[in-house]
Amino acid sequence: MGLSTWHRRLMAVTAATVTAAVAATSSPVLSAEAATQTEKAPAVSTSDLRAPRERELIGALHEHSGYSDGWPGSRPTDYYTSGRDRHDLNFVGSSEHTSNVNSPLVFNEECLDPRVAPSCQNADPVNPLDALRKWDATLEQAAAATDPEEDFVAFRGFEWTSDRMGHINVYFSSENSLPETDGGNIAMDRFYDWLTTTGKDGLAVFNHPGDKTLCGPLRCDVRSDLGFGWEDFKYFPKADDQMVGIEVFNGGSDFGTPPGHNAPPEGWYARALDKGWHVGAIGAEDNGHNRTDDWGGSQYAKTVVLAKANTAKDIKRSMADRRFYAVLDNALRLDFTIDGHGMGERIHANGRRPLAINAHVRGSSTPLQLELVSNGGQVVADATGDRLNASLKAADDTWYFLRVRRDGRPVAYSSPIWVNDGKQAGPPNASGGDLSTTGGRWLAGDLNVHSCFSSDVYCAGTDDASEADPFRQGVDVRSRFAEAGGRGLDYLAVTDDDDVRSASARGSGSHGVLAIPGYEDQVKGEAHVLGVDKLLDNGDRSAAAINALADDVRAKGGLLQIDHPGYKITAPFTGCDTSTLTWGYGYDVRPDTIEVWNPSSSIRAAEDYLDCWLQRGARVGLTGGSDAQTQYGQPQGAGYPTTWVLARDRSAGAVLDALRAGRTSVSALPPSAGGRPLVIEAERGGRFVPVIGDDARPGEKLRVRSLDPLADGALRVLANGQTLLDQHLTRDGAIEFTAPAQPGWLRAELRLGNDLLEQTPLCGQIDADVNLCPYDAAMVAMTSPVYVR
Repeated sequence: MGLSTWHRRLMAVTAATVTAAVAATSSPVLSAEAATQTEKAPAVSTSDLRAPRERELIGALHEHSGYSDGWPGSRPTDYYTSGRDRHDLNFVGSSEHTSNVNSPLVFNEECLDPRVAPSCQNADPVNPLDALRKWDATLEQAAAATDPEEDFVAFRGFEWTSDRMGHINVYFSSENSLPETDGGNIAMDRFYDWLTTTGKDGLAVFNHPGDKTLCGPLRCDVRSDLGFGWEDFKYFPKADDQMVGIEVFNGGSDFGTPPGHNAPPEGWYARALDKGWHVGAIGAEDNGHNRTDDWGGSQYAKTVVLAKANTAKDIKRSMADRRFYAVLDNALRLDFTIDGHGMGERIHANGRRPLAINAHVRGSSTPLQLELVSNGGQVVADATGDRLNASLKAADDTWYFLRVRRDGRPVAYSSPIWVNDGKQAGPPNASGGDLSTTGGRWLAGDLNVHSCFSSDVYCAGTDDASEADPFRQGVDVRSRFAEAGGRGLDYLAVTDDDDVRSASARGSGSHGVLAIPGYEDQVKGEAHVLGVDKLLDNGDRSAAAINALADDVRAKGGLLQIDHPGYKITAPFTGCDTSTLTWGYGYDVRPDTIEVWNPSSSIRAAEDYLDCWLQRGARVGLTGGSDAQTQYGQPQGAGYPTTWVLARDRSAGAVLDALRAGRTSVSALPPSAGGRPLVIEAERGGRFVPVIGDDARPGEKLRVRSLDPLADGALRVLANGQTLLDQHLTRDGAIEFTAPAQPGWLRAELRLGNDLLEQTPLCGQIDADVNLCPYDAAMVAMTSPVYVR
């Protein structure tokens, strides 16, 4: 047994003995009686405050492996054991990206190398089936790595990843979420709603503030995108207890002090505190993306937690109490008190008697600069050496933290102490609004999901056992309708490849969701035949045969849709030249609708193709579909995106009629995540009425608004192939304009970010099964055309 291991075991035994003999610490929020006593009590020395009730546990937070975007072949076990066995840490907390945790693949840049790509097909080389259950497997590996004799605790977390709002780590929760499904890409309120309900057993941390944006090479701030920086740290009181920290260090980089990382003048740490959040200082590693990364290495930032014992329960309690601090130099240890009260506490002062500030930094062999930072990022006291002692008066709602510099560079931050603290009042959650309107009601649905009857999936009992493949696991019809019902959808079309068995399958039309029968016809490209429960003859698949099929389905009350024409494009779609599209009929087959929005396909190419039809004088509506097929490869499932139809009533026939009439709007989110349609309305008879799919007069007064009161972004109105309007749509707002003088068409779309997103290489001709273009990922909602007549 090495000396360090022996020492760690001795510390664990000693701490357990001491803990058993010491009463539990009080809550960091003081009662009125205790606050009064605090004003009269003399200052307590920092050594008396800390010992013997708390240990200084040092550990690594924010780790990645091949379970998300870490290097291929690595597993959570690797970072847990590296921290435990190589670097003698007390704890390690994981944070795999949840955008990847439900997929069996590895999403590291190394996977672009053809020599490495095969190893990326399964994220767990040790237990391959664990690649299908990464979330549960991570918890099991954490439990296996936890070793009281080694004085080591491993715990699970996840990284909520929105490159619009910012990233957030959630630790200790039994469930996980991602912004695409909880709606956090559109509004932070929706993530906080998830955190305080489903994720109520978790604690969360703002990650590397200012670094994740949709602004491209531009400097980003809330003027370029209101969503930036978690909506500029918009305060959500209900989530305040669970939002416990902010990364002031990430790896070897400083995020707590400006300049850099798009920081405001006061710095990101002060910004969050000024907004009302009660967050402490987190030092994070964010390792595992490169093979050279050394999980737990002393060259990376760490978090020191002041806890009674080294258990997950005690670490969680201390994090909830903000009893932790961040160090870039792993040898440093901090003591910081105000009137004898430590980090994370909220104390009361009468404003007449000065407060006694005491700070001590241990573990440095070189001179340090100590700064006491308060509201607005102002340095209100400083000292050179290893101690800072000051006396000052505090006003209401004042906070203080200690910043430690070496040669001008920050090397440690304490968590704050709050004085005369009062929580801000936050705005109430916005309601969803009434979806009934003139001419009917907006109904939500998904026109493109697959079941066990599709050819690209495997399901036991449906397919031959010799084809068993858990990585191609499909979803049965009943489960698809249960999924749709849980997401607030009104209708669902299960459109399997050349197969209509779903229409009569057990569970079709269950869970309060209307069943729209149909199938996906594999022709020269792919088309949806909707509204029929039998396969129709497509003849020799020539344009004439497909037009005959379209006439047949229309006669039966259905419609023909061109599916995802921008799928796997290998050359740009320009000048209405359809030779680059996967749809092989050009303009020879007239559709009723075009699936413009599909997660696997280029939205921009499909939009341009739609506009080419409109320029030819056709009346064609647009739709969106999730194209959900496998259980693990596409965990978002039905409703991402959602197609809204303005239907006369809640029936399958009314849904089909609305689709044929082009009365459609598409949103990124389903109703359960706050999704609502974008609408175009005309002022008639002293009120505004919906006109999507209908006619408007030249020069008529129109407006665009989102029925989602939390949606905002760049609104673009296109008319006759040109941009008619491009300006910011504020939340719960509307933009009025007049219809063009010349006949034609117009439609609207709402996006996040800016047009620079269209210029990235990933928006070019990418032959891939997934749409990687950030411009398309930033789409919030779009409408079918209005026709100017």
